[in-house]
Amino acid sequence: MSSNAVNRRQFLAAFAALAVPPTGPLPPVSWTCPMHPEVVDDQSGACPICRMALTPVRLELVWSCQLHLDVTEHRAGRCRICGRQLVKIIKALSFTCPAHPKINEINPGRCPIDHRTLVARYALRPHGDHNPKHGGSFIMAPNNWHVEATHPSPSQFRLYVYDEYSRPFIPRGFTSRIVVGESSIPFNPAAGGAFLDAHVPHLALPATIVVRARFEEQQPEYRFDFQFYDYSKEPK
Repeated sequence: MSSNAVNRRQFLAAFAALAVPPTGPLPPVSWTCPMHPEVVDDQSGACPICRMALTPVRLELVWSCQLHLDVTEHRAGRCRICGRQLVKIIKALSFTCPAHPKINEINPGRCPIDHRTLVARYALRPHGDHNPKHGGSFIMAPNNWHVEATHPSPSQFRLYVYDEYSRPFIPRGFTSRIVVGESSIPFNPAAGGAFLDAHVPHLALPATIVVRARFEEQQPEYRFDFQFYDYSKEPK
């Protein structure tokens, strides 16, 4: 069997596992900008940012895993991959052909190429998920990215950074620190680079910290206030 055939079989298997069809009526059609997907309106028109014509989209509240964002379910439960509790997020629903993934329709039907029945496909949406991923406090930054601070143990604080789709990453040039009075305690990358770590000694619960972060060199330093009444626990 050729490598192309193997890759095709793997794609179709993954697609069938993750493309769970909707169980009820289709969500209504909204309108969004191809260049600024954060723009969503209930009627057609022009994007208020770039003036491009808005395109139709169906937005649906579904259940997904915060560590495996491709998983989509229509009821509460646990992730089929890692067993983590699913959370509600907003995704875009469209319909595509199993053999021609470039086909993207907002209504069910048949593929215009080979007339196969179209299947459901769910895509992430900007700011569709504002759930904390590590049991901390999740805040949207002024630049449309997000930060989550956790307090897993005495004196220890962790900072996670996410893009507008709530996918974890640490921007190049990112700097952050905890401000305590006149002191400044920097966050440093932890082993593996999944988050940043800082230690503030002699800070008892309830704990309040002020975090100042600069996402990119040309951006200002933003202030975030986090309060913890208990130690953060990773969701299970």
